[in-house]
Amino acid sequence: MQRVVTVVSKKGCHMCEDVVKSLDLLSSRHDFELKVLDINDDPKLHDAYWLTIPAVLIDGKDVFDARDMSPRFDYGRKLEQLLGG
Repeated sequence: MQRVVTVVSKKGCHMCEDVVKSLDLLSSRHDFELKVLDINDDPKLHDAYWLTIPAVLIDGKDVFDARDMSPRFDYGRKLEQLLGG
């Protein structure tokens, strides 16, 4: 079964764009569907995630968000680990 990776984002969020780019690169090695949801398009998403974008979900489960993304956080590596497991 194909996994679904969702990035909760908003227009103009540079960290969000970087996460999506990393996922695009990983798509050649892992089979998943990428969804990008904008918090401005859905009030419930906005209320849930506006302080923590980008937020990444795999198969509907939160796996990390902006609170985890310190300068040393390698989200490309983290995504690789999560998708490989």
